[in-house]
Amino acid sequence: MLEDGTVVGAGTRIAILHFWNEHIPPFPRGGPRLGWARRISRALEDSLSELELYLASRPDLYDVLAIRAEMTLAAAERAPQLLALAAKYGFAPIKTGNASLGRQLHRLGENILIAMLVLAHNPRAFRVDTLRRSCTPIFISRTEMRRRFGKGGENTRQRTDLREPAEADGGRRATNA
Repeated sequence: MLEDGTVVGAGTRIAILHFWNEHIPPFPRGGPRLGWARRISRALEDSLSELELYLASRPDLYDVLAIRAEMTLAAAERAPQLLALAAKYGFAPIKTGNASLGRQLHRLGENILIAMLVLAHNPRAFRVDTLRRSCTPIFISRTEMRRRFGKGGENTRQRTDLREPAEADGGRRATNA
């Protein structure tokens, strides 16, 4: 059962989100700052709005009751912080059983692969604890997704460009005349 009471039973169709490290803007030289975080937030809101628009436009996907993602971005010690952040977008964890040995080994292999991707794409973001990332499935119901990110929803946005404002307008700044 999800936060809003939506029941996702066995065999229920869900959409699965994948976060691509290559799509996250690299940390600035001085490390992440508020402007960088706001760009990420706007991009996430835009992506979720686009996903809701896509799901709403496809009659063959009307039976998708929930969207699932995995919080595999941080070590277990930082997971509560990331779960609180995910909650701001309507996602909530659900409890699952203990992972089998095979699943734990698979997760270790994924962590090594992701560590190599981070080093290749965004080396300033690499942390040794990347190898100890926890995995928490998080969900949002379609109803909550529609409320937050559907046309006219509380988090819909216009801008989708992740570049710095000066880059996005070709280096020109708008002026009031």
